[in-house]
Amino acid sequence: MEAQVRDLSLLSPLGTNESLPPPTLTPAVPPYVKLGLTVVYTVFYSLLFLFIYLQLWMVLRYKHKRCSYQTVFLFLCLLWAALRAVLFSFYFRNFVTANTLGPFPFWLLYCCPVCLQFFTLSLMNLYFVQHMC
Repeated sequence: MEAQVRDLSLLSPLGTNESLPPPTLTPAVPPYVKLGLTVVYTVFYSLLFLFIYLQLWMVLRYKHKRCSYQTVFLFLCLLWAALRAVLFSFYFRNFVTANTLGPFPFWLLYCCPVCLQFFTLSLMNLYFVQHMC
């Protein structure tokens, strides 16, 4: 027991039984990397949004079926890309505000895209099941 107390006293700079303060945590990623990733994600989601928007306009222009698997799939993807672009654009102004949203905006920007991904996957499954049988 005395050996344990002596070993602890060697760790303390004052020779007392006080414990050292815990080390502080530093961010895992430097701020310039966060900003770069935010820019890349925002640009990619915006380009995806524009590409899907163009695809929907082409459906209207060439008079394809308006209510089909393709249009529903494109519309779900359009909503998903729009929500992700909006979320990452919030990080440019103030990331603290983006992380402390109210219940509905938080659900809309963080949880709804996951639901949209599930609906899109379910729609693809339904399409393949109907066309394989």
